[in-house]
Amino acid sequence: MSPLPHVVRVLASSLFALVVAVPASADIVGFSETFATNSANWRNATGVTALSWFANGGPLDSTYASSLFNLSTTTAGGFPATVIRAHASYPSSAGAYVGNWITAGVTEVSFDFRHNLSESIVITGRFASAANFPGASTVSSFAVASGVWTRVSYNLTAGSSDIVSFGGGTYESVFSNIGNMQFGFSVPATLAGQNIDGTFDIANFQIIPAPSAISMLMVAGLSRARRRR
Repeated sequence: MSPLPHVVRVLASSLFALVVAVPASADIVGFSETFATNSANWRNATGVTALSWFANGGPLDSTYASSLFNLSTTTAGGFPATVIRAHASYPSSAGAYVGNWITAGVTEVSFDFRHNLSESIVITGRFASAANFPGASTVSSFAVASGVWTRVSYNLTAGSSDIVSFGGGTYESVFSNIGNMQFGFSVPATLAGQNIDGTFDIANFQIIPAPSAISMLMVAGLSRARRRR
C-alpha cells in the first residue's frame, strides 16, 4: 500500500499543531497588501497625497502603487529620503498591520520595489508606533538597480543586522506597538540636490515569519513518515 495517505495525515497533524500554537494576534503575520483595487491609503513622501495606482505593469504584470519624489530637497550624506508611507492614522490598509509584532511572531517583511533613477540605490525602512516615535530604521543588504522589479526584505528579529537604529527606543518598545511604516532610499551623492523626478514603485508587501515555521513542520512530518515506512 502506498505510504502517501500516511504522509498526508502526518503533514495535516503538524500543520494543525502550528495553527493551534499561534496566538490570536498572529493574523498580522498573514497581512499582505497587493494594491489589488487602489493604493490602499498608502501615501507619498509628504503623507498628503495617496500613491498613484496602476492596474498592471507590476511583477508578472500585477497591480502596484507608485510615488513621485523630486530629489532637489535632498543633500549628500543627509538622512535617507522617505518616498512611501503607510500610517495608522490614514489608515493605510485599513490598519490591518497595526499592533504588537512581537506577540504576533513577525520576523520579516518583504516587498517588490522598482525605481527609475540613473543609479542603483539602497532601500531604507522605518517601523514605528502610531505616534511615530520611537522607530526602528532598516537598510537593505544590497542596492536595487534601476528599472527592475526587485524583491526587498528586512529581517526584523532582535539583533538583526538589517536594523541599524532604534531612534532612542528599544526592540521591545518599537515592535510591541507598530503603527507606521516608511520606505525610502539612501540618496547617491551624485544625485543629491538635483532637480530629478524619481518614481518609486511598490507591490506585494508581506509580513511573514522566517524561516517559515510551516515549511519546517512539513519537513519534520515527512521525516517521521519515512521512518515509519
